[in-house]
Amino acid sequence: QATDYWNQVDVYVGGTEHAVGHLLYSRMWTKVLFDLGHIGFDEPFKRLVNQGMIQGSSRFVYRINGTHTFVSHNLLDGEGLYQGQTVDKLHVDVNFVDGYTLDVKAFQQWRNGEYAHATFILEDGSTYNAAATNAAYLCGSEVEKMSKSKFNTVNPNDLVAKYGADTFRMYEMFLGPIEQSKPWDTKGIEGVHRFLRKLWRLFFDEVKGVSVFTNEAPTPAALKILHKTIKKIEEDTERFSFNTAVAAFMVCVNELAEVQCKSKQVLEPLLVLLAPYAPHIAEELYHALGNTGSVLDAPYPVFEPQYVTETAKEYPVSINGKMRVTMTLPLDADQAAIEAEVLANDVVQKWLEGKPVKKFIYVKGKAVNVVV
Repeated sequence: QATDYWNQVDVYVGGTEHAVGHLLYSRMWTKVLFDLGHIGFDEPFKRLVNQGMIQGSSRFVYRINGTHTFVSHNLLDGEGLYQGQTVDKLHVDVNFVDGYTLDVKAFQQWRNGEYAHATFILEDGSTYNAAATNAAYLCGSEVEKMSKSKFNTVNPNDLVAKYGADTFRMYEMFLGPIEQSKPWDTKGIEGVHRFLRKLWRLFFDEVKGVSVFTNEAPTPAALKILHKTIKKIEEDTERFSFNTAVAAFMVCVNELAEVQCKSKQVLEPLLVLLAPYAPHIAEELYHALGNTGSVLDAPYPVFEPQYVTETAKEYPVSINGKMRVTMTLPLDADQAAIEAEVLANDVVQKWLEGKPVKKFIYVKGKAVNVVV
């Protein structure tokens, strides 16, 4: 009775490294219990998702074999040699590197000063001098598994302290498809942070420190943006396509800003959509709108197709095959009505020059061409 009630686990998310561990163990016991007739299913999970690994961008220094001399990466030849000498490729802590430029002083103090007396040949062939050096020591790079042994780990607490948990959370999702491994690169995190600040500005004027949302009825344009986003987010979330969902949120906020949407009837459903992705800012703004409960308990927005149905389309109108003007024409009008509206247009009249129309070509949803 208990297994009939609870049934299988709906979704199991785990990396491939677990395939020969608890994943195999749970599948084995489920199949044993099924064969013995104790449960009614032979797989423990309805859906299995193997998420890709977050990889690290490692940095390397190059030591001439048998010496304490390090050579800038750009000075190595195509075979990885320095003036015919072999070099040892050593991992260096990424926290000592800005882009590809090594902080030589920090590196010298690393590991209790193990490299304190080492020599560094810089990018221009000069030798490092702490007091007078302008050139840089350039490191090599490689994308690898993020690991303490490779000194390429990033402390998430530092990023959360700088950007906030929501930025960090959404950027992880934005990196790429969940099932693909992807390199961690903090450069892109600024874009997600700007998106959340832009979202905030839909609700508040940061300069004046006052709220800007209103109880006014939303415009058709704003409703179209909202419901297009509801549909996209619902589909992407069901497919675990979180990176494309984050991109859709960015497009939505940009479009709402363009139409200057301040209506609570649009902004509140947007927050409910956003809550699983950025729960902290969604909760904060949801309460700013005057709500007392949690955004996580709010009814999920329902997609209403009538708000995104196109009733008109912008057509290129050509005269003798040359595009002369664009016109917004109703999609439900017949050819006679379209012809009358096009021929009454001032720009079209100008190019017709009073000549009789030989042929009127109307391709619904695509183009109009007038032949004289």
